[in-house]
Amino acid sequence: MKLTELTKDIYNVNFPTRTELASTFLRFQEYYESPKFRRKIFTLAEYKKWYIANSPGGKKTGKFTYYQDWGGFNMPSFALKPFYQGKFNPLSTKEKRFLDLFKDKKGKFYIIGTYGKVPEKLLRHEIAHGFFYTNSEYKNEVLRILRKLDKKTRTKINDYLYSSGGYHPEVWVDETHTHLMSNLGELEKAGVNVSKLKEVNKNLNSSLDKYLN
Repeated sequence: MKLTELTKDIYNVNFPTRTELASTFLRFQEYYESPKFRRKIFTLAEYKKWYIANSPGGKKTGKFTYYQDWGGFNMPSFALKPFYQGKFNPLSTKEKRFLDLFKDKKGKFYIIGTYGKVPEKLLRHEIAHGFFYTNSEYKNEVLRILRKLDKKTRTKINDYLYSSGGYHPEVWVDETHTHLMSNLGELEKAGVNVSKLKEVNKNLNSSLDKYLN
């Protein structure tokens, strides 16, 4: 895995393969945003059992499909704290190597996980998550834009985030912002009327561009 600082306080950890990425990030990521395990201590076996029964992929196949289902990850630095404190012991070798990358970093930062050659659209999506956490001015701009959404649209998007099996309600606002920015196709498939969201999409992307440049 290779660590790169993309911009101030936002780091990308890139892996050779999708499986290496997902198997390394799993417990860190799900401690942060899992609808079941957010801010809880759990083993990989406990998570696998739950995922097979509750994830969209697992429910269809009866198999653990996490490493195939997810190809991009993002999380705030606070998600590392219980791992450094030993609450998740025993750690896997991959988890130990990952923690070693950040052991000397102080303050608030954000971590993005990718593999191989990263599509620009995915990188923008993940960096937007990073700014939402690390940059209060950017976050406030995003929240002002999202206030324009009507109740029906908000409910539809939240229903999608809930049914996807991957997101805790506490991260729905952040996920709404990045999905509206780069995943309108997915939202349309979920029944969201995206024809009236093009202005929101444009404004969110303009805000991101301003902080990237």
